[in-house]
Amino acid sequence: MLQSSSPVLPAPPENSSATPFTPERTCQWVAFCVARDFGLEMAALFAPTRGAPRAAFARQVAMYLAHTGFELSLETISQVFDRDRTTVSHACHVVEDGRDDIWLDCRLEALELFCRAGWGAFQETMPGLSQ
Repeated sequence: MLQSSSPVLPAPPENSSATPFTPERTCQWVAFCVARDFGLEMAALFAPTRGAPRAAFARQVAMYLAHTGFELSLETISQVFDRDRTTVSHACHVVEDGRDDIWLDCRLEALELFCRAGWGAFQETMPGLSQ
């Protein structure tokens, strides 16, 4: 995996009742970003069935980024995506193994930066929240 020398982005959201950044919203934001990048409807990532291979891989990427980029637990992600925790774990392994491909690694790095930057911009628009 490539190490990024990009500027420091905002930290992942704190999970408290005082913040609108619940794990569910975080997963939905990541899914929105991934669906947009893959040219899919966001609903395809939350579908109850596996779906087309492209949608299934996009879902795996979203679960991976929610776990690695926003430090959400596998259990939390499994609840939001309505999947078993072992399915989320498998998805993370599949995507991590795929990072050996430099093109996928770069795409995932860019996608994570996009997700985190968008989250940071949203955080700045919310009054009363501090970093």
